[in-house]
Amino acid sequence: MDAIMLEGWTPILLMGIGSAIILFFISRKISRKALFLTSTLLSLICIGVVIYSKDVVGGWEGIGLGVVTFIVFIGIWLGTIVGAVKRSTN
Repeated sequence: MDAIMLEGWTPILLMGIGSAIILFFISRKISRKALFLTSTLLSLICIGVVIYSKDVVGGWEGIGLGVVTFIVFIGIWLGTIVGAVKRSTN
């Protein structure tokens, strides 16, 4: 029963985990300043998508798009923070 309930959330969670992993690997290749600039730009895009989903799309579709964008936003900053901390310890 729990697996059936998780089935609908799996793509959303995978998008968040994927964005965190991508930013973690990007943090290994670029400077810390470029990492935070990239994360800030991606965050601004996420905020724009949330505003778009609320105002233009509306309804349940807008809420779904907003939830996916929020999960990706959390993944972006988790990947940035883990990558920056891991980089400073090396």
